[in-house]
Amino acid sequence: MEASTCTSQFKIILGSSSIPCQKILAEMGYEFTIMFADIDEKCIRKEKPEDLVMALAEAKAEAILQRLPIGEYVKDVKPTLLITCDQVVVYEGVIREKPSSKEEAL
Repeated sequence: MEASTCTSQFKIILGSSSIPCQKILAEMGYEFTIMFADIDEKCIRKEKPEDLVMALAEAKAEAILQRLPIGEYVKDVKPTLLITCDQVVVYEGVIREKPSSKEEAL
C-alpha cells in the first residue's frame, strides 16, 4: 500500500541523516526537506543515555537553525517544523560509540 502525501500546515525539515527517520516520515505520507547538522558529536558527552540523545538532538537543531534564513516576513510562507533526533547504543550499562570498522563493532 502506497502512502499518500499528507497536506500539512507546516513545512517540515528533518535534521537527521537517519534512513529509518526518513522512512518513517515518508511512510506516513509527509513531504519534508532534509538538512544535515555539521556538529562534532564526539564532543558532546553525558552520563545518561537519555541526556546524551537530548543534548545531541538540541545541538543538531541549533546548528541547523543558524543556517536557516531569517529576515523579512514573506507572505504565504508556512511555519516550519524542525525535527532532530539521535540514538545511542547502550551495552552493559555503557554508552557505545559508533564503530569505525566491522571489527570494532564485533
